[in-house]
Amino acid sequence: MRGLPFVVSVLLLSVLSASSFAQSEPQPEVDVDCTYVNGDVIRAHPKLYDISAAIECILTNQNPYQVEVETDLQWIYFESHDESSAVTVNANSEVAVRFDLWVTEDTPAGVEGMTFDATVIQYAGIRECTGCETTSSSLDLTILEWATVDLQQTSQSHAGIFGGDWVTEFCSSGVEYSLNATMTVEANHKNPKTAVGFSATVGYMMDDEGYWYHSPSEVDGFISEIPSVQMLDVGPGESSDISVAFSLQEFENQTYEMFIVFIVVYGEENYVYDALQAADIFDFDTDYMVEFHYGGCYVGAEAMEYEYEYEYEGASPVIIETSSDSSTIYLIAGIGIALAACLAVALIVILVRKGKND
Repeated sequence: MRGLPFVVSVLLLSVLSASSFAQSEPQPEVDVDCTYVNGDVIRAHPKLYDISAAIECILTNQNPYQVEVETDLQWIYFESHDESSAVTVNANSEVAVRFDLWVTEDTPAGVEGMTFDATVIQYAGIRECTGCETTSSSLDLTILEWATVDLQQTSQSHAGIFGGDWVTEFCSSGVEYSLNATMTVEANHKNPKTAVGFSATVGYMMDDEGYWYHSPSEVDGFISEIPSVQMLDVGPGESSDISVAFSLQEFENQTYEMFIVFIVVYGEENYVYDALQAADIFDFDTDYMVEFHYGGCYVGAEAMEYEYEYEYEGASPVIIETSSDSSTIYLIAGIGIALAACLAVALIVILVRKGKND
């Protein structure tokens, strides 16, 4: 019986020692800091190829031993983060984890949160950590508003004026050319501001390959007034009918290849105004924020079928619009060629006469 207290003491000491050892086990963690790579916004416009945001998260290990880190990303849409494999972070060092976040076209405009979690699952190369704390870093991303407008042409006053790929009809002096269309709006927010604007220009065909210059300032000689911008007071998924007319003044048909282009530009209100106020509206023809619908007719020779008939091959007219006024100066390159030919003939005559004299 005297040995019993000794056995109990040994058992108690063993339990206390095990408990103390367990309590002394390290619980390593890493610091997490996530940042935006290219800004904190995503423009989820349907016509954009890449509607994503790049994120970089730095894992910092301040422990004197290597750690294996399990990561997890909380984002309700699509993302490129690989959660299947652990990240190794050496002692007193850091590792960058980079990934992309995507949204869908129908994602509502607003702010969406993202959280990146990091948990140490092993340290010192061999020991597992089942109770290590999870550290996190969160970011908010702003999903920008967008709106698109679709135009469906329903009718026109004169066939072949609007909606084609080429100018094919002749203009009639003093006639009004009208277009009717249905405009349908789509957006990722409830109150899109969309509009339809109008413009016109006069085109001069350069050659049979289709190169041409245009002069908006000369439109005043053919169209008395450009139609005003029309606002589309409709919400997402709704449509509105529009009607527009381009009224031509009385004019005399031109003898050279010349045509009028009627321009309809539509989309978000601010981008429509930007296009209308641009020095050259055709610079916006490849901009995904606005769309264009064209019409047009000839006021001169039909350029697409016109063949240049100058005395010397290649003597095509070059059109230059001066910056000082709106006048258009026509320089006929054939004149230069003709002069060169005359000089050549004169030189030959002089040489022949000189040869006879010798």
